[in-house]
Amino acid sequence: MTTHEEAAEQLRVIRTMMERATIFRALSGEAALVGGAMSVAAGWLSEGKIGMKWGGVWLVGLAVVIVFAVWQLLRLSKANERPVWSHGLKVALRGALPPLIAGGFLGLMVLKYGGREPGAVKAELMAASFWVLHYGLALLAIREFAPRSMVWLGAAFLATGLAGFACSTFIQSAFPVLNRLGPSGLMAATFGGFHLLYGAVIVTTTPRDGPGA
Repeated sequence: MTTHEEAAEQLRVIRTMMERATIFRALSGEAALVGGAMSVAAGWLSEGKIGMKWGGVWLVGLAVVIVFAVWQLLRLSKANERPVWSHGLKVALRGALPPLIAGGFLGLMVLKYGGREPGAVKAELMAASFWVLHYGLALLAIREFAPRSMVWLGAAFLATGLAGFACSTFIQSAFPVLNRLGPSGLMAATFGGFHLLYGAVIVTTTPRDGPGA
């Protein structure tokens, strides 16, 4: 490799790292705080609802968070004069979308067709477990270029989702805390509590390095 090629490769690596920093800044810190706040509100609003009515509350909250994240990404890209549809964003979406789509689909199917007869698995708790579990898998799917804090966040969602799934199906007595929380409490504790804690840490510890940061 010539000196010119080495310099070009170094510039490509630096540009990729800057793109990734922009993406994760936009989709972590402030977005995590907004997502956490929306999840706490959705947990309160969805309490007592069942089936698709319960799921609809969470879908509305998800839509609000997506709109905010897209606005944040557009704002940072414009301020830092970087493309929105960058290579880093494409790589992140390729890794995260499959588990997110799978988990969302499975959760909605359980809510739509889950049994309501006495003794049946509670559909809302299973749907919540699917969503928590697959969100954790989505975060871990992009761990190769995500900050370590996001990897820990993904691991927390993964472990809690597995515990929720076990509680909703096989060994309910092994996780009495989840039984007391219920589906709305589980979603609020994870998508709400985990994100609020994560967002607060990121916002207070990440240095601002530009007009759009």
